[in-house]
Amino acid sequence: MKTIKFSHRYKKMPRDFEKSRLLEVLPVRLEDLSIQFLTYDTIFTDSDGEDNYYNLPSKGDYMILLLRAGSGQRDIWTTIRSQWGKSGNKLEYYRGAIGEIFECKIL
Repeated sequence: MKTIKFSHRYKKMPRDFEKSRLLEVLPVRLEDLSIQFLTYDTIFTDSDGEDNYYNLPSKGDYMILLLRAGSGQRDIWTTIRSQWGKSGNKLEYYRGAIGEIFECKIL
């Protein structure tokens, strides 16, 4: 099973997010996304119980992964990822995995 790693437990994560099916991969430019969507996608509660945000760059080629948690039809959630990684083109990697279930791990 393929894995998506997260640095925090984000507020967007629904119940049973640990096994989520990848429904779609949407290429985006960060500078085109609304502050409301960026806030939704990056907010988490830190160890002091305070709201904090994952720091994304102000621009660049990214993608939105659209996921469905567990076996439910309503638990749709997203994560913003760079299109590029150490191993190359992540956009192609994720597009080739649409329909697969991913193990979502918090490091």
